[in-house]
Amino acid sequence: MRKNTIAFDNGNQAVVVTAGRDADAQSILKTLDIAQPQALIMVFGGAKGLDDSRKARLVEVFTNAIAPAAAELGALVMDGGTQSGVMAMMGEALAKGGRRSQLLGIAPAGKVIYPGGRSDANIAEGALLEPNHSHFVLVESDEWGGESGTMFKVAKALNVPVATMLINGGQIAASEALQSVRNGWQLFVIEGSGRFADELSAAVRDGQVTKSVEVSEIARSGRANSCMPCSSPRRCVPFHVRMRG
Repeated sequence: MRKNTIAFDNGNQAVVVTAGRDADAQSILKTLDIAQPQALIMVFGGAKGLDDSRKARLVEVFTNAIAPAAAELGALVMDGGTQSGVMAMMGEALAKGGRRSQLLGIAPAGKVIYPGGRSDANIAEGALLEPNHSHFVLVESDEWGGESGTMFKVAKALNVPVATMLINGGQIAASEALQSVRNGWQLFVIEGSGRFADELSAAVRDGQVTKSVEVSEIARSGRANSCMPCSSPRRCVPFHVRMRG
């Protein structure tokens, strides 16, 4: 396990820990030296296929709802860590709010590039790390999704209330959403954000029949909530109640 510091061009510095897929979660947390949170918010998904108007609405959700809620709850936020889609929106939202919450990105080491990183990284193939995160865990894997097991191990090791959010997303996000409800965590699905989130929202809200194994199991779990995008943390009453309960 290796620990370094990344200095981003925006002046932010982040702790990065590189760990094997079989690394112990408590050892990872100790090496990261993250302050113990009161809760955890996990964000799954992407932003593929969204038009400008829907992207703008999601930016409002992150800036005016998720980021303030995380700060109020004393929550750590966890996502995929790259400078794309919902992960970029999350980082930018926390930065606008003064970085009042820690933001941990977990990604496969073989798929990302960052200042001071591997000299052989090909910028055309690698994904940039998002520069507003406070911490990263880079899992020794060359495949997207190879980090998911570590992400869930770390989440459970924190031993705090967990809520997860699904926004847009494809197959990897579907698998992560399924794992979250199997762990007994509440899943908040942003309706209208596209792709897997919309398919799941329709099944949860209207009971639409689907051939997707993930959608069927998640919808039957009773732990998924279909939510319309809003920009007020005070309107996210179920989110606050379940996190504090």
